[in-house]
Order: sequence, then C-alpha cells, then structure tokens
Amino acid sequence: MHEDIHIGRHVLRFEQEDLLVMEFHGDLESGEMAAMWRVHDERLLALGRIFVLADVRHAAGMSRIAKGEGLGRPKSLPPHIAAVVGAPYSIQVVIELLARATKLLTGGVATLRFFETMAEARAYLEECRRTWKPTARRGA
Repeated sequence: MHEDIHIGRHVLRFEQEDLLVMEFHGDLESGEMAAMWRVHDERLLALGRIFVLADVRHAAGMSRIAKGEGLGRPKSLPPHIAAVVGAPYSIQVVIELLARATKLLTGGVATLRFFETMAEARAYLEECRRTWKPTARRGA
C-alpha cells in the first residue's frame, strides 16, 4: 500500500522505494514546492538515486515564491531522473529554466524528459531504473 503525502492540493507517493510519483492539482503556492523538494531530496540523499514521475496534467500555475523554492536545496545532490507528463510548452519552458537555475546554484544534475502519456513516462523511467549505473558519491 502506498501512503499518499498531501501538500496543499498536490499528492506525492513512493510507488517503489526509488520511484516518486508527484501529482499536481491547481496552483502551486508558496511553501508547497519547498515541502515537495524536502520529500524528494531526503529520499534522494538516503538512496543515492531517485526517479520522479511528475503528472502536471491538472496543474494550473506557480506562484513567484514557489518558483524560487528549489534554489535553497542541498549542494551535493546525486544525479536524478524526472519524467514530466502533460506539460504544455509554456510549462515545459518554466520547468527547464528552474532545473537549469537549480543546477547552476546547487550543482545537482537532473535528467528531465517530457511525455504526453503516463504510459510513455513510466516505460522511460523503468528503462532508466533497469540500466542505472551508480556514480561515485562526492567525498567517497
């Protein structure tokens, strides 16, 4: 049984130890993205890998404050992979810009791909999980 984590109207759940499903519903308000990053980063740091399926088909917008909440994340995050489903082009641009800003400020590297359907995204993430090659951790 998967336990849902509710953050505002959004839902997160780990379907497998390293597979985080994030469902966005409506606007992303101040504090909500920071709470989501805490869940994500805690598991990423504990396992050294995480695969994210972000369903933004029912997302609306993101407050200015929420857009900047990923910039204070830990500086030594391991690489991770995200598949985003249902993002119109305008949201894809925002997500890509936020990912680039986070990379510049934290050094964390996320592989980010966009998909039209959940089935395509899940197939991609399963292939990534199957072929994952761990990287040496910093300081190891």
